Parts: sequence; C-alpha cells; structure tokens
Amino acid sequence: MSAAVTGQPVTRLDGRLKVTGAATYAAEFQRPKISYGALIQSDIANGRVAKVDISSARSAGGVIGILARENAPHFRAHPDDLRKPGAPGESHVPLQDDNIYWAGQHLGLVVAETFEDATYAASLVRVTYQAQPPVVNLDDQRAQKTASYPEKFAAREELQVKRGDVDAALAMAAHKIDVVYSTPVENHNPIEAYSTTAEWEAPDRLLIHECTRGIKTLQRIVANAFGLPQENVRIICPFIGGAFGSKAFQWSHTLLAAAAAKLVQRPVKVTLTRPQMFDSAGQRARTQQRFSIGTDQNGKLVALRHATTTHSSPTHEYTESCGNMSRMLYSCPNVEVSHRLVRLNLTTPCPMRAPGETPGVFALECALDELADDIGIDPIEFRLRNYAEIDEHKNRPWSSKKLRECYRRAAEKFGWSKRNKTPGSTRAEDGSQIGFGMATAIYPAGQQKAGATAILNRDGTVTVRSATHEIGTGTYTAMSQFAADSLGLPIEKIRFELGDSQFPYAPNNGGSWLTASVGPAVMGACRELKKKVGELAGNWPTDSEQLSKLFAQAGQEQIQAEFNSEPNKDEREKFSFFSYGSLFVEVHVDPFGQVRVKRAVGVYDMGRMINPRLARSQIIGGLLFGFSAALMESTVPDEKTGRIVNPNFAEYHVAVHADAPEFDIDFIDEPDPHMPDPGARGIGEIGIVGAPAAVVNAIFNATGKRVRDLPITPDKLL
Repeated sequence: MSAAVTGQPVTRLDGRLKVTGAATYAAEFQRPKISYGALIQSDIANGRVAKVDISSARSAGGVIGILARENAPHFRAHPDDLRKPGAPGESHVPLQDDNIYWAGQHLGLVVAETFEDATYAASLVRVTYQAQPPVVNLDDQRAQKTASYPEKFAAREELQVKRGDVDAALAMAAHKIDVVYSTPVENHNPIEAYSTTAEWEAPDRLLIHECTRGIKTLQRIVANAFGLPQENVRIICPFIGGAFGSKAFQWSHTLLAAAAAKLVQRPVKVTLTRPQMFDSAGQRARTQQRFSIGTDQNGKLVALRHATTTHSSPTHEYTESCGNMSRMLYSCPNVEVSHRLVRLNLTTPCPMRAPGETPGVFALECALDELADDIGIDPIEFRLRNYAEIDEHKNRPWSSKKLRECYRRAAEKFGWSKRNKTPGSTRAEDGSQIGFGMATAIYPAGQQKAGATAILNRDGTVTVRSATHEIGTGTYTAMSQFAADSLGLPIEKIRFELGDSQFPYAPNNGGSWLTASVGPAVMGACRELKKKVGELAGNWPTDSEQLSKLFAQAGQEQIQAEFNSEPNKDEREKFSFFSYGSLFVEVHVDPFGQVRVKRAVGVYDMGRMINPRLARSQIIGGLLFGFSAALMESTVPDEKTGRIVNPNFAEYHVAVHADAPEFDIDFIDEPDPHMPDPGARGIGEIGIVGAPAAVVNAIFNATGKRVRDLPITPDKLL
C-alpha cells in the first residue's frame, strides 16, 4: 500500500503542461482545412433588422461563405429546463427573427481562410435598422414598466421570502439603519476568451472543441438545436483558461460556428475578441439593495429587510439572487427578502463568481458593520451575538459549522485587538490612512449527480475518466489523489482524463460542487475496480507476471468498472449544507484616494482539505476577485446607444499581481460528517464572498467615509 496522498499538498499534475505550453486550449486545436469565422453584430440595442447587405463582404478576399438570417438553419428551441424562468444562460436562439434586444447581438458569421480576412469582411457588412431608444438604466421609467417579482433563482431557490413581522419589529427596535448599496454591471474576463471549433465528421455527426465547463449540457443543447441524437455530438475541452463564472451556459456563437461549418463544408473556428466578451457571453447584473435592520438594546437582531432591484435582458429571466444569504446567515426572528427584476437592453446576465452571494453578502456585511458602529459594539462581537445556531430559513441544523472558530483564529492571526476603533486615526509613515476591516464568508455546499469509469491497463496503470472540467482549480490533481488512495496505488500510476462528452456524466463545473460530486464517483469507480480485480485474482497485481495472468484470466485487454454517485436525499432534507469563513484585511488609503489592500488574513471551514496547496490557491484567487470588485471593476453602458463604453482591459480594470497583498490563509480541516466521503465541501467560490465588504469596512475605519456604491474609486474618497 502506498502512503495516502489525500490531504497532502500535491503539486499540480498538469502544471508542467501549462507552463511549457504543452496544454492544448480550445482555440489551439488545429483541423485539416480549418477556416475562421468573424461575428456580424448589431450596432443598436433595441429595434429590428430591416436589411443585411453582405454584397461587399462576399466579394472580399478569402471569404468562403456568410451565414445570415436568410440562409440560417432552423434551430430548435433550447430544452425546456434551460428556458425556465430563472435558469442561467441565454434562451434566445440566434437568427430566427429580426428583433434586436441588445448591442452586439449576433446577426451572422463571415467565414474566411484566415482570421484577418474574416474580420475585415465582417466590417464590410452593412445593416439597416428600425431602431428604438434603448433602456439600460435601472432607474429609467421605461424599465419600471417591465418590473416583476421572480419566484426562483436558477429554478431552485426562493427569491421572495418572509417570516415574522418586520414592520412591527422595526418600529420597536432600539437601534436601526435604513441604507442602500449598489453594485455595477461586471463582466467575465478570464485570460482565455470563448472559442469554438466546429467540424462535421459526417452529415449527422458533429465534433466541437469548445472552452466550456458544461460539456454535457452543451452536448445536449447542440444536439437538440440540430435535431441530432445526443451521442452524435462530441464536445472536447481538456483545459480551460479561467472562467470567472463564464463558459458554463449557452451562448449563440457555438450554434453559429456549427451552422457555418455545415454551410461551408469545412471546420470553422470562432474565437471571441476581448470586446466581444462584454456583449456576447453574459455578465453580472447591476444591483440596488436596500437594507432596513433593527436590533434590541443588547444588539440582538430583531428585524432584517433586504430588498434587491436588478435586471435581466428582454429575452430571459435571470435574477442576481442577492438576498439568499440574508435569509439565514444571522439569527433573526423577523426577516423579509425580496427581489425585483426589470428588463434592460443588455446581454442576458448569468452566474459570475458566487452569483448573488458576492453583491448580496457585500451589502449585508457592510450593513452589519454600520449597525455595529452605531451601537458601539465590536464587529466580531456583534456577529457572535447574532450567531445562527441553526438555519432559521429552513429550520434545519447545519451539517457542520465551525464559523466561531474561524472568527477566533483569523482575528488572532490578524491582530484585530490592535485595531483603533476611531475611524481616521491611524496613519502610516508615508501619510496614508490605515484601516482594519472584516467580514463573514459563506457559500452553499452543493452536490450533484456524477459518474466515473476506472480502467486497469496491462502496464499496471489505471485510467480514470469523467466528463468533468479543469478550469485551473486542480481537478486533474485532486481526482488523481482520490483514485490513488482508493486503489492503494502511487499517484504516478494514475491517469485522470476529463473534458470529453463521451466520458461518464458529470455536472457543470460551478456552484463549488465539483469535488463533492465527481470525487465520490471517482472513489466509487476505483473501489469497484479493486473489487472486480480481487474477484479475478484474489489481490491487486504488483508485477508484470501477475498482470499477465490477470488479463489472461479476464480474457480482455482492459478491466474496467463504473460508478455513479448522487446526493443523499435524506441527508439533504435533514441538514443545511454551507461552507464558512472569516476574512480580515488591512488597507492603506493615500492622500489621493487610492486604496491598497496590504494584508489579508482568512480562516475557512470547508470540511476536509483534499489538497491544501490547491485550496490556498483558490482562496487567494477568490480574494483577488473580491478586491477587484471592491476597488476596480465596472462595466459602463452608453445610455443613448446601449453599447459598452469600456470593453477592454485599458478601461475595465481588474486586479493584477501588483495589487496582491500579503496573504495568510488557513483552514479548520474537519470533515463534514454529512457530506459524502471524504467529507469535503466546495472551495471554488467562497473566496470572493465577503471580500468586498471587508475592504469597504476597512476603508471606513481608515477614513471615516461610508461608501455604499461599488467600485470605490479614488474620486469617491476625495
């Protein structure tokens, strides 16, 4: 038996491939007679297409074909479950009508011999419109006419919740606040932009290389759109160059690439430009959140109202679920959470880096700090006085919760006791104002159905397969750790394969559920393989002679076993499953209003640690996302045209290496007894949750200024 590797800081198994350039990403797959596509996009945000003139584009050099409304196939509507109110992704199917809903909407595809030829030809397309003024502002009176109160987030979570009598409790409260927080539109900006290479291997068989963290979902969407058996569509994606929440949902460029490949009878590659990442593939919606909170004389919460206004596109109902954590993060007898949705002429929003939790917990944790300051209670003490011993929204016990320990350890590591409670009273040698701030982190601990296959090869190695994804978080490594320990083999004997829709089913890589979903499937498949080999040979073969005898007895080239895992419904109905954390930051604010996060200390409770090296990396990445959201990120639509003003890295700022503070990240590392073996909960998204609030709270401690509108740019502090 080899030494256990689960729980050890194993180096990324795919790291060398990535740093040497040997890892192949979607845009890097080359096919014989490859051609290139460039999108034709709408210049207006609201109206209809009157005419598309492609004559000049058709005669441009290198052009092979042009896909437009006139020669587009009839795409079937997306499957019903993907078009439900609140389901993420775009329900609008391209090129089926002449309506324009947002600037940048796809109107066709030019296919040429080179990317440059295609791009130039696309610029020659002339579109005549019947235009209407766009609506892109939450406060626009035309938007108010479209307002609705959606029932579900992602067709699952209730968006309108009420318990107790908030109005009566607020009227009697000894301390209360009534404040509004807002967050801007934000866009996914991973290093790798979307890319699709579509190739028809036969009239009824389609191969797609796509950067997607939803292989099985995309396979179903494409097969449905073209009326093909699902197994006739193969999606391949071995590596993803980051996602930021993107790449899991249906957007029209994939269908356009496949349709164009059929039109020109050649493989077609479509890679989005950076500006197209702002208008073609989702975004986080703008939010306005009003908090009315009251406490008794002792600082115990008696009422909490969280009312969110946000937006979706004219074609789909997706809601940024800001209030979900307000339902149960703190103990409070009277709670009302509401979500109000208006329709704007912007691309359909979708999940992005802890959807709902990122803007919602930002506002909640800032409101808690404001109230604690008004009462005169330390922010940690205020949270402890209102610690939720059970999930009061669902009236269930927690599966496991070590949040108190997170507060204690993180505060001690950070040196919270040295914090000067008087805002604006601490300065650095260079004259910058110094502030300390903290916030709670929380994220649901989900699990989905998943499958895996384990295969013993003649050379004694084991190949494990699942149609899951690697977005940079370490799936190859973690799943190999599970397999090695389940089989009692060195990790060098394991080859984990993913990113192919022909492999056993795995869910979209999102919601921080990949490890808890695919891990049990991998472990189960390996246990089944070990059992099957044991039945044939009595024990696991350890040399070539034993292997030869085993395969001779089996009468086959490989020995394999499969396993499908799924959530335990009884456990899920008895307990509430969440991960937790406590984050402390130190900021410096210079005389010109520029904010630097200097230190960040976080302690997190996510069940058992599978790989502390990977876990720390994920938390650091999430924190940088949060600092970026707090201080930099904002997508700006032009109110007259609906077009995005800053669709580039020159004007849409994101945190970079120079913005990284000193990090001190630690974990409780206790298995959750109600999660599947090995007792791990998700890590991917909790890092960003609470991070913007911790920064904002620290800025108040540094300057005495309450800024409730993100991002906090220097002009808001001068």
